[in-house]
Amino acid sequence: MDRILTTAKAAQLLGVSVRTVQLWVETGQLESWKTPGGHRRIKLQSVLRLTEMQEGHEFPLTATAVILAGRGRSEAWLEHGLKGSGLQLIVTETPTTAANWTTDNLPMLIVVEDPEDGERNQLLEKLHRDRRFQSVTIVTVNKKLIMQARSSQTRRLQISGYGDVKATADELIGTLLRAQLPSATRNFPVPWNETERLRAVLNSKLLDSGSSREFDSIVRLAAKATASPIAMFTLLTSNEQWFKSRTGFEGQSTPRDWAFCNETLSANELTVFENLAVENRFATNPTLNEPYNFRFYAGAPVRDQNGFALGSICVIDYNPKTLTPEDREALATTADAASNLIQLQFLESKIRRMGATENANLGNIDLRI
Repeated sequence: MDRILTTAKAAQLLGVSVRTVQLWVETGQLESWKTPGGHRRIKLQSVLRLTEMQEGHEFPLTATAVILAGRGRSEAWLEHGLKGSGLQLIVTETPTTAANWTTDNLPMLIVVEDPEDGERNQLLEKLHRDRRFQSVTIVTVNKKLIMQARSSQTRRLQISGYGDVKATADELIGTLLRAQLPSATRNFPVPWNETERLRAVLNSKLLDSGSSREFDSIVRLAAKATASPIAMFTLLTSNEQWFKSRTGFEGQSTPRDWAFCNETLSANELTVFENLAVENRFATNPTLNEPYNFRFYAGAPVRDQNGFALGSICVIDYNPKTLTPEDREALATTADAASNLIQLQFLESKIRRMGATENANLGNIDLRI
């Protein structure tokens, strides 16, 4: 869910006057709306995008896929998802809604079903003319069983599709994964957005950073909430799983191919393995043997301000077990708390670089949902 700011708080974060923010709202640079009481509200994500643009960067990609689904197919897209993409889904059957979302966000992937429809075709033409979308993979899926994808970074793809949504989604993500640049053979899943995700991990400045009381508290809470002897905040690089915070485990890192969190990144959601010993995918994982003897894993993604999963808040046990719905909610909540903390640190860094620290009293800024 998006975090909401008042005009005054947006101005405080951006280090500008309220009048300047009002001007940006009027010209469409900041997405906003009026409450029933007539008060103006602004999305935090809009503020984050604008700070990127103020520093001269290109409009940043977000770890999202916008699906303009065929009529009656949106619920099935939401249910099935795009597992393996590393993307969060925004699904609609209305071209106007899709256009409005992409006005202030740059998704990595856009899928348009039934592109022959007039409004949908107009949207596609608009996207192809907009230079911001040159790095976005745009896929069209029509009823002639042809799926096509184009971007400046992905070669043209043709995929047989438009069966049921599950078949279409599986064919899409399979083809996108096969179209990635060749890489060394890995025995763990790598999400389609891995290149951008790794860049986000590096940009987070969390790798090899010192201890953090805030993250340590979140990790201890995850362990307590799930009655687990081990809990970690992991960051996954190309070849390593590094622990920003941990409890119940002495090591600072492991090789990435040991990381159960690879599955969390691939699924892009809370992931639970009640008994690791019966999962064939982990048959050669050394942590199932002495001296570790791990048997249970659960992890939820931790995301940066653009939605990229940097790693996870995960819990591990030496015995198989089942999490209750309340346990699952608690673990997901701790991951959300870590994500929120990362976004706050991002904002603090932005404010310092803009030379406006003296005008920003973060302690008085309410970023609650």
